[in-house]
Parts: sequence; structure tokens; C-alpha cells
Amino acid sequence: MPASSAAEPSASDTPQPSSATPEAEHTELTPAEQTAAREARDSGRRVLVDELTSETTQVWALPEGGFQAEIAAGVERFQRDGVWTPVDLNLQRTASGAIEPVAHPAGLRISGERAAAPGAELASVSAGSSRVAMGWAGSLPEPTLDGPKATYSEVLPGIDLIMEATTSGVEQFFVVKNRAAVSQVANLKVPVTGAGVASQQVSAEGDVAVRDSGGRDLAYVSAPVMWDAHPKLASGQPSRMRQFRPGVSAKAKTATSQRGVELDLGTDTAWMLDSQTVFPVTIDPVLSPAPAVTFDTYVHEGDTTVNNATNDLWVGSVSGKKSRSFIHWNTSALVGKQITASTVSFWDWWSQSCTATSWEIWPTAQATTATVWSNQPVWYDADPNVAGDQPAATSTQTKGFDSTCDDDWINISGVKFFQYAANNSWTVAPMGIRATNETDADSFKQLRSVDNTTTTVYPKATVTYNSYPKVTSRSTTPATSCVTGASRPAIKTTTPTFAAVVSDGEATAMSVVFEWWAVGGTAKIGSATVSSVASGATASTVVPAGQLQEGGNYQWRATVSDGTGSSATSWCEFSSYVTLPPVDGCQGGVGNDFNGDGLVDSVVAAPRATVDGLSAAGAVHIVDGVAGTVTVLREGAGGVPDTAAAGDQFGRSIAVFDANSDGCTDLAVGAPFDEIGTTANAGRVFLIYGAPGGLGTGPATLVVEQGRALEQGRGTVPDAAEAEDWFGFSLAGGRTAAGEPFLVVGVPGEDVGTAIDVGKVHYLRGTVNIAFDESNVGAGALENDDRYGYALAATQYHFAVAQPGEAIGASVFSGSVCTYQHTITNSLPVMMKCVYQGLTGVAGTSDPGDQFGKSIAMVPYRPVGAAAGVANSLLVVGAPGDDVGGVGDAGSVYQFLVSSTDTAQVAAHNQNSAGIAGDNAEGDYFGEQVTVVNTNPAAEASAATVQVAVGAPGKDLGALDAGQVHVFAGGTATVTVDTEIYRRAGSVPNTPRTQELLGAYVGGNPQRLMVASPYGAKAVYAFDWSSLAGGSAVPTSTWTAGAGGFLAGVGLGMVTG
Repeated sequence: MPASSAAEPSASDTPQPSSATPEAEHTELTPAEQTAAREARDSGRRVLVDELTSETTQVWALPEGGFQAEIAAGVERFQRDGVWTPVDLNLQRTASGAIEPVAHPAGLRISGERAAAPGAELASVSAGSSRVAMGWAGSLPEPTLDGPKATYSEVLPGIDLIMEATTSGVEQFFVVKNRAAVSQVANLKVPVTGAGVASQQVSAEGDVAVRDSGGRDLAYVSAPVMWDAHPKLASGQPSRMRQFRPGVSAKAKTATSQRGVELDLGTDTAWMLDSQTVFPVTIDPVLSPAPAVTFDTYVHEGDTTVNNATNDLWVGSVSGKKSRSFIHWNTSALVGKQITASTVSFWDWWSQSCTATSWEIWPTAQATTATVWSNQPVWYDADPNVAGDQPAATSTQTKGFDSTCDDDWINISGVKFFQYAANNSWTVAPMGIRATNETDADSFKQLRSVDNTTTTVYPKATVTYNSYPKVTSRSTTPATSCVTGASRPAIKTTTPTFAAVVSDGEATAMSVVFEWWAVGGTAKIGSATVSSVASGATASTVVPAGQLQEGGNYQWRATVSDGTGSSATSWCEFSSYVTLPPVDGCQGGVGNDFNGDGLVDSVVAAPRATVDGLSAAGAVHIVDGVAGTVTVLREGAGGVPDTAAAGDQFGRSIAVFDANSDGCTDLAVGAPFDEIGTTANAGRVFLIYGAPGGLGTGPATLVVEQGRALEQGRGTVPDAAEAEDWFGFSLAGGRTAAGEPFLVVGVPGEDVGTAIDVGKVHYLRGTVNIAFDESNVGAGALENDDRYGYALAATQYHFAVAQPGEAIGASVFSGSVCTYQHTITNSLPVMMKCVYQGLTGVAGTSDPGDQFGKSIAMVPYRPVGAAAGVANSLLVVGAPGDDVGGVGDAGSVYQFLVSSTDTAQVAAHNQNSAGIAGDNAEGDYFGEQVTVVNTNPAAEASAATVQVAVGAPGKDLGALDAGQVHVFAGGTATVTVDTEIYRRAGSVPNTPRTQELLGAYVGGNPQRLMVASPYGAKAVYAFDWSSLAGGSAVPTSTWTAGAGGFLAGVGLGMVTG
């Protein structure tokens, strides 16, 4: 960012770089650089890269690899007759009598002795394709030559003329030798003309730019400065000087001269005639061609003088005022390169003292001929990785005071400065130089500028650079294009191969680091390094199994390094799948959204519905979250395969989750009593995929049954279908914390060995297909009627399996629930703990018929005070047959915090517990059905976000077994609000009905709780969780069998979600 402040003015007309540390496009070595690099390696000596030689720069290939650029801030050479020629400003006479430097980059020509002549040329320089000249109509005597100076005596009475060659042009001095000669100054009129001159522009200070017909600057004449012979300041500058605005008038083309302007230098004779003036007085206009690359200047606080044509650069504090300098470097050879070393050097010929005082270099915007203290370029922060604006480098080297620190070079590191320029693709790199403490008197320095007549003291820099190694091509296997965003491809693997072809201009062996992340992730999932890769070779790596999950969105890139620099590719994204590719058009981010429109849909199953005259064939109703329209799913129709049969009970269980990670929620439906061939009540599960057109309109439904090879490359489901297995009696599904979809299937009727109805559970995740019983995972011995898998629940962190028939000691059907991690070890899930009544830390005692675990539910849960992202779950367990205080089958409900190490009770409630409405009565069956919701799992739990619903279907409310539902805050033993749902004013309409059993069928989704009366009113009542949290028990929707698209008959809402 710009390192500017209110106290320090800065220019705003120069664009700031796009980034303070940009990811610049890395440029390859030119053929000439490559050739020179080979020659240097072969010969063991450095080799000049001829094609990169310029007026300011020479580049050498180094035998050890890399390149070194030697850059001067001023012009050191130029091409003459196709040959690079060193600049030599020493003047000599030509055969024609003209005066010329030995070698001048702008072809300077100065007049020799001649008579007066209108339109006669005094000096001229090349400017573009033409020349621009200073004129002098008077006579000229034979000049005296002294190095770059030609002195003409008495060009006017009392006035000498000195012409001095500079690399940028020519400097003209009129020396007014005495007061009497001031009267001649009115005759000092200097025309500036040229064949290509079409217009001119004059600044407020008096700087003149002459331009061609296209408006391009051809040459500049700086506003003249004059000074007298008072003793100079300690800095070497005149102590009495004045910059003035000359008279400027257009000069038309005539028979003897070209078009241009005429400068009148006699506009400020009053200053010369002042009594303080000490003669001689020198008047100094300068003619320079428009600069292409070289430029420097300095600014001085409070000074409006433009100093781009002076011999010096000022830095630091002098006479209590600050000075700063600006210089341009030719960096065209460095664009897109990595800078490995650099030294910048300035000839320090005058300092305030030998005290080592700190000074700095910065990247800046470009300085111009209008740059003064009040109009400085922007100063850029060279290192945004460090707090506060930072210079590119700092040095304390100081010379130029006395013999103990005599005139000499002072050096500073240029690495950051030139890397900044290379990253920003600057072909001309502007540099600012200033003191670190600009009020310290010892900070003042005078450095030689590019306008000095001695080229050997120009500012200079050596820059060692290298080309960046680069990846020339890359690929993903299975083959896919490299794109990002919604158009990312889907590949059918979780172990893709990444490959990159790499190159290095110096043919250095490289290392390649591959890394892969989840899209939007904050940390990489994994990485791999391939070493010693030759230039032009291919590096590759395979992502290990288990790191990418089915349905996840991922990105990868490669970073190549040659030991001195590195470059990274952009990201390639892809979706990984094993079963089905994701469906386009699904919005994602909302649970229970089967068509991807961003709103929650509801599931209302009727497993005992009559379909095509087939009793209890079963059906599932989908209620659209937008229009409220109802879609009916059944076997043999609507995208569901198989044929409906009486007693299948399609919809006896459901699991709602995104099975292929496309953003549309999918629906697993259990039909536990479906026949497999002639095997009765073996059971099967249908995984119906969501799509923008709704369930069943996208990918083909996946049929899951024991012993079946899954169509989508997911292997074979273990075991064989057997009569009365009830495969799919219970279901739980979701996505692990790593994002991999999973499905858990309960088979509570499974016989194992001689044990009848022991039960079993199947776990499917990607290509993982495992089955286990309680003895496999340490959940208990195999006993008749354990019914392991009767009820299931899951979160991304854990899953739970209930066996309500488990005998605890001699107490049959007392029940237990076991918790597991999603980690699979030796083809089995890692078990955490089995809990039951009377276990240490668990309330109550295990008694016959308690049926602990007949209903269970689970949500992700962040306790108050826990860190964000904690991998905890809240498990709710119903024990509807629990005898409480001698009251038979009153029922109880338990809550457990499932962490990474334990399953610990946090609450136990019955209808006599504080805060729970009503009291225990025989046959209430409190806990027959439980469900739990967490509307904001990322936040710390509260009564507004975590709610438990408990059915008590046997509750007598003036009518036998009318039933009711209690809703209260979950995760806490303290109940302050119990919202009761039963038939009454302010809740379910009408009065309690005998044996309606409200609370026997309770379910929910992220938006609403659903309470069904499948045999009484044959209706389902839906309540918004947000309203229930506020104490309202009024249903927001009522769905009735035989109306609004729902099938007629019994069983509506036995399962909801």
C-alpha cells in the first residue's frame, strides 16, 4: 500500500501497483539468455548476453547459474553504426569546425567560431527522428575546450558563454561578469527550434517542453537558474541563487530557422542589480532530449525549484529542512524474474559528518519534470508482511565528509526493491531515497546524479537474478480439465493422480510439492514432495486412500522450486465421487432440501398405506417447502424400482442426507418386510437421489440389500438375505466430519448362529461395506431377542445403535445403547461405550421390560464454553417401559454427551422431574418416541437451539391413552419450559380422544416437529421448532390422509422427517 501520510505530500496521478506483493507472471529466459547460460556453464566463465545490452545495462550469464545485470542510472553507452560505444563527453573539434563530444548518445553538436548569422545554431541534439537546437544569432569567437566544456569569451560585452556536454543533452551558462554587463542581459534571447517541433508547453515555474505534431515531448528546457559569486554553502550549492521564469514566445519557421520557441533570459535583471549581488552572475538554461529511461531529481522542503538537471541528489536534513531524491532504473531485463542478490551504489561526495546515519530506499511512483516537495510521487510499502510501511532496504554507510570518510561509494541492498519491480512488471523502476530520521542534521548527503559529466560516478546497481522454475503442464487422472467454481468436474475416484511437467531455464534439478485442500478449507488435507526432477520431466503423486471423501469438493496445485526460487500453479478443482456424480442445479446448504431450491421439504411416510389395493405396501409423501404440494413415492413408480407388495411397509424407516454431495438432499427408505425373491420379510433399502426436479428424477435409485452387488461400483453388501431379517427396519445417514456420506442400516431380526433375533448392523460409506453384530464390537454376548439395530441415530461425529431387548444381568428386555466413531479399524467401527440403566454414572436400574433404547435420537452439540468445532454429540434415549417410583411403565428419557473419549449422562427425566408438566402414571410410556433438534450446531447450545421432544402415548388426559408430547431444552438437567402438545385449546384442536396415542409417532426435521395420529384423526400436525422454543404449541400445518395429495387410509405419519 502507499506509504504516505498527511504530513508528507504524495502524487496521486500515478497508479499504485495492483498488489504490494503481487503474484507476477513469471517470464521465461530468452533464447539469448539460454544460449549464454549454456556457454557460461561449459566455459566456466561469465558470458555477456549481447541482446540485453542497452544504454544503461549489461547482463552476464554466470558459470554457477543465474545472471548478473549491471545497471547504471544514467546512459553509459549508445549504439553508433551498430556498435555499442562508451559515452565520452570530452569535446573535440571536427573537420567542419564544429565542436562535438567524442561519443554522445544524443549526437550533441556545438558551434565553433563563426560570424553573426540570423537563425544560426548554437547547439543541437537528436530528439526522436529529428533534431532540436539552441540558437544564437550573434557571432561566436573560437572557444576554449576543457573536457566537456567549451568557453566563448565576450559573446556580448561583459558576458561569456559556456557550453557543457551532459549525457542527457547540453547545459548552457551565460556568465555576466560585472554590473555594467547587466544591461546586455536584455539581449540574451535563446531560440529553441527543430524540424519536428509543432507546439510547446510552459509550466508555471517556466519549464518548457517542445512537442511534435503527435503531442509527444521532443526536448525540455528547464526553468533557468541564476546565482552570484557569494561563497558557497557547506553543501557546495550557491548561497544566493534564484530560479526565474523566462519570457517564452512562439517562433515561426523562417527561411533561416525552424519552428520553435524563443526564451528571453532578461526578465529578472532586478535581482542582478540588487546591491547584495556579487559578480559574476551565472545564468543556466539546460537543453535535454525527452528522456526514455534515465531520470533523477531531488526535492527540498519549501523549494519550488525543479532539480532534475542538477549534478547532485540530496538526501536528509539540511538547514533544518528535509530533502529526498528520486531515480529511475532500467529494469526491463528483470521483469518476472527472481532476484537473488543485489547491491545499489551511490557516489557520496558530501556528508554533514562521518557519523553513520540511516538512510533508505523505497519503491515509488514515477517522478517527473514537475516533481517538487509539494508534489512528490507515491511511496510504496515494500514489505506488507511486516506491520507498518516498510522501506526496501536501509543502510548507514556514510562518506564524503573528510579524509576519515572520503568521497566514495555507499552501498545498500537492492533485493527487495528490484524484486518489487520484477513482480510488478516494471520496465522502469522508480526509487525514492530518504533519511530514516529526516530531522537529524547528520543525515544530509549529496550523491552524484546522472547529470554529472563524469559517467563513472553515476548511481549503479548489480542485480543477480534467476528465472523462476515453472510448471509447463499438469493433469489429473482420471483425466479432467483444470477449472474452478461451479463448473469443476466430477471424477470417479477418491485417490486421483496429480502430475506436473516442470522446466527450469538454467536446467537445474527441481523439487515439486503437490498439495490438496478442500475447496474453502483453511488447512491443507495432504501434500507430497517429489525431488530431483529434471527440467522437462514429469513429477506425479497419488492421493492416499482415506484423505478425500466421496462427494467432497477439492482443489490441488503444484509448487516447483530450484533451490533459489519457486513458483506455484493456480488451483485445479474437482468433485470426488465413488457412487454417482453430483447433479447440477442443486443449491446446497439446507437440510431436507430434495430439489435444491434452498427450502426445507418434509417427509411424511405411511408404511401401512394401501397401494393399488395392497395392504401395508407403504408409501412416502414429500411436502414441498415452497408450494406445499405433495409428491408420493412408492415401489414401482416415481423412480423407485421393484414392485409393491402387501406388507412390504415401504417407509417403515427413513434417513435424510446428501448421499452424493451435490447439494440436493437424498432419501433412504426402508422396506424391512419386503421379500427378496421368495425370502419373506428379508427387507431392502432404497436410496432415492434428489435433483432439481425432485426425488426420483435424477440418478437411478440405489437398491441396497444383503448379498447384492451395488450397481455404482460400491462393492457388495455383506451377508445373505434371510427370512425375517428385517433389513432396513431402522436407518441413519449423514456425512462424516470429513464430508463423506454414510448410511447405517439396522437388521434387528438377524439370527446369528443359534441365537434368534440377535440383530445386526450394516455400515456403508463410499466403498466401505461392513456388517457387525454386538459380539463383533464388544457390545455384549449373542442372546435371543437382543434386537441389536432396532433403533439407530447418527451425527457427523458418531453413531449409536440400540438393542432394547438386551438383558442386563437377569433383566430381559432392559436394553442398552452403544456409541461408535466413524473410524473403521479391522473392518469394524471403533466402539466408544455401551450405556444402560444402573451403569456407573447412569441413573436408575436395569429392570425387565424397561426397553432402554426403544427410541434414540442424536444431534451435533457444542456445550456452553466449548471451543468452536468441538466434535461432540448429544444422544437422547427413551426407556418407555421404565418403572418409576413403583409406577409401572411410566417411562424415562436419558441424555448423554458423546465426546471423543466418553459417553456421559447429562440429564435423566421422567414426568415427576422438576420442570416436566404432569406426573408419572402407569402405562404413560414416556420415551416411546424421542427426537432432538439443534438449529445452530456451530453455536454454543441454548434453550432456543437445542430441543428434545418426548412422546408419552399412554397418557390419560380425561380419555384413556389419549397421549401427549413434551418439548423442552436439551443438554441440561434443568427444565424451565415444558411445551405440552395434546388436544386442547392452544394446541392440537379438539379434546383428547380415547386411545389416539399422540406421541407414539414423533419425528422432525431442521425446521419442524411432526406429531402424527395415524389411526385416530389420520393426520399429521407440524410445529415450527422456533415457536415451540417460545412456548407455543399451536401447529403451523396439518396434513390429513385422503386430502391435499396424501393417500387415504391409516398409517399416515408413522415416520416423519
